[in-house]
Amino acid sequence: MKTSKRRISRDRKRRDSQSVQRLKWQRVVNPYPPFEILSADQIEAIHQASLEVLRDTGIKFLSQRARNVFRNAGAEIDDGQSIVKLDPTLVEELVSHTPDSFTLVARNLNRSIEMGGNNINFATVGGPSFISDLDGGRRNGTLEDLKRFFKIVHQLEIFHMGGASPFEPHELPAETRHLDKYLTAITHHDKIWLSNMLGAYRACDGLRMRAIVHGIDLDQPPDEVLTVGNININSPRQVDESMSDSLIEFATMNQATLVTPFTLLGAMAPTTMAGALVQQNAEALACIALSQAVQKGAPVIYGSFSSNVDMKSGSPAFGTPEYVRTTLASAQL
Repeated sequence: MKTSKRRISRDRKRRDSQSVQRLKWQRVVNPYPPFEILSADQIEAIHQASLEVLRDTGIKFLSQRARNVFRNAGAEIDDGQSIVKLDPTLVEELVSHTPDSFTLVARNLNRSIEMGGNNINFATVGGPSFISDLDGGRRNGTLEDLKRFFKIVHQLEIFHMGGASPFEPHELPAETRHLDKYLTAITHHDKIWLSNMLGAYRACDGLRMRAIVHGIDLDQPPDEVLTVGNININSPRQVDESMSDSLIEFATMNQATLVTPFTLLGAMAPTTMAGALVQQNAEALACIALSQAVQKGAPVIYGSFSSNVDMKSGSPAFGTPEYVRTTLASAQL
């Protein structure tokens, strides 16, 4: 009984409190070594199998521009099938030029962040089809919703980055709404925001607007990394034109690209974790190699999204043991 009364008293004090305790902005560094769920031999076997895929089967790049970059780098090109085959030596030589770490410079310099090493950076999600709140429930997003969302991002110091596309303002034209999203991010928070990579012109618009904010011109690549954009591979083993051309634009201007294969075990990837990791690694290496073929030393991040599907419904499954294991193994790769 006494314990219950004390709990009620604590709850009442919590409700009556007028202050909200929030964490302060801080750099987060992982003090622990990464998990190694796979042995060094297993990681090497997956890596070598990935190189064999790139050499013997290749990756389909739908962009003629991307294929020309690879052709100039010494890759074997089949323009009829849009296939790029990469010799293992070429892949490893190109990938060796990627920087181990880099700094993303925010408009508010105190909000700049370090990428790489043991640094951990938290960003808002991107891509939900709908939004939901206590007043309106589940519905399509609007520009006003996006403004409110970015205000929250600005206030919550637990976020190091705010995605440029947390959701879509559906009332705006699809061809130009990325400009409104960029402007909303610029005017409603002072942290790093991600660029839209669904087409080179959207990626370039984001970089131009970022340059205006920083007061620089783009006659030559900026000395600083100002933004990052995420591209997804259209698994299995296909890179769409909009993705690769955006990557090329960013690499040319020394801006960061997050390369994220989207592989679901049993759908667009083998059902085994080892097979899915081989495919994922091959797809990631191909795009990382492309960035370095454009400009050696261009910042690039190895991303991953490998999970399984419900074998009865075919729907993606999240938070499963397979997802966790592939994510940890991806960090080792």
